[in-house]
Amino acid sequence: MWLSTTTFAQPGLDEYKDIIDLDDKYTSIGSNMEEIQKLDLSTFWSGNESERRFGFIGSNYRRLHIKFISVIKNPVQPNEYFVYGKSKAADNICSFQGIIKIKESHYLKTLENPEGNTGVLAGEYTFYEDSKTKHSGTFQGKFVTYWYKDKEGHIRYNNLWDVSAMYNNNQFVGTWTGYDKENRMTANWGDSRIPQSGDLDVGSSEFGPNEKYHPYGWKLFADVMAGKMEWEPETWWKD
Repeated sequence: MWLSTTTFAQPGLDEYKDIIDLDDKYTSIGSNMEEIQKLDLSTFWSGNESERRFGFIGSNYRRLHIKFISVIKNPVQPNEYFVYGKSKAADNICSFQGIIKIKESHYLKTLENPEGNTGVLAGEYTFYEDSKTKHSGTFQGKFVTYWYKDKEGHIRYNNLWDVSAMYNNNQFVGTWTGYDKENRMTANWGDSRIPQSGDLDVGSSEFGPNEKYHPYGWKLFADVMAGKMEWEPETWWKD
């Protein structure tokens, strides 16, 4: 994965520097939380292709599917978003609902973008799976999402470099805890790449699962990548 390196301490972002995954040194040139709170950024999380979102759960890096079906800005708390979605691990599908809370947003200056028209927002999330579904629990952790400001001055989800080898966005890092409190596992996901994924991702030009983890839900995906099978759009979350 890309290494994120900072030139100076980044007030407000230090808590998230372990998941800010850029290939260039970056420096915060100022918070824009006031600007962000005036915008509706719901499509940052719900408007992306599901096949580009990869995740894992547990020590064996079992494939985790996460789909945000509906994201709605809280009309009372402008830095919060209500989320409804579904998760899938093995054959177990659970609906969930919860909150994404933005705690920081900063313009970034990098060597590649010295004008500072790109940035990152960061915060926390808590998603509660339907307790009536077997093997259900709570997802909780922190995230970062990258944005850029276009020529018209609009802040948009940053997919400017989505064809580059190590592009990533919407990096979610945390845990899943079963309602029985007996099971607690790492559960991370992201767009195009997965944060803190150990030796799972061995791809160079794009995400590629390590062969030793194929038995944990990655075999079909690996076969599609190798051209052994045709890719079909995911529909599991529509059931």
